[in-house]
Amino acid sequence: IPEGGSKAVCLIDTVGMSDSSKGFVMRKSVKAFTDCMLDLIVDTEETRRNIVDLYGKKEVLYLGPDEQVIADDINWIIKNAEYRGYRTPAAFMSSKPRAGINHKEFGVTSEGVNVYLDVA
Repeated sequence: IPEGGSKAVCLIDTVGMSDSSKGFVMRKSVKAFTDCMLDLIVDTEETRRNIVDLYGKKEVLYLGPDEQVIADDINWIIKNAEYRGYRTPAAFMSSKPRAGINHKEFGVTSEGVNVYLDVA
């Protein structure tokens, strides 16, 4: 599990929403964020035409989930990365439910640290 790197946060105003609406908005936000990232990094004619690339080399992004990202989100992210043409879709997201190290279970997120302390 990599440590460090850049961070991203999605701030979502859910004040006054029902629990089911909050859940819907959070899931939709994860998907929109993922699509935005893929819009920028998947090599297509459109990205080559519209993105200013000062680095000039292929870049690899490796996302790790945090507190509000659930297993269904992770599975969707991997499937969508593959569908969108990301070169290594399985490596696009860590903590895959059936093929990765669960960040929450092994203490990599603050939720995971709490789980670890409860067990210890």
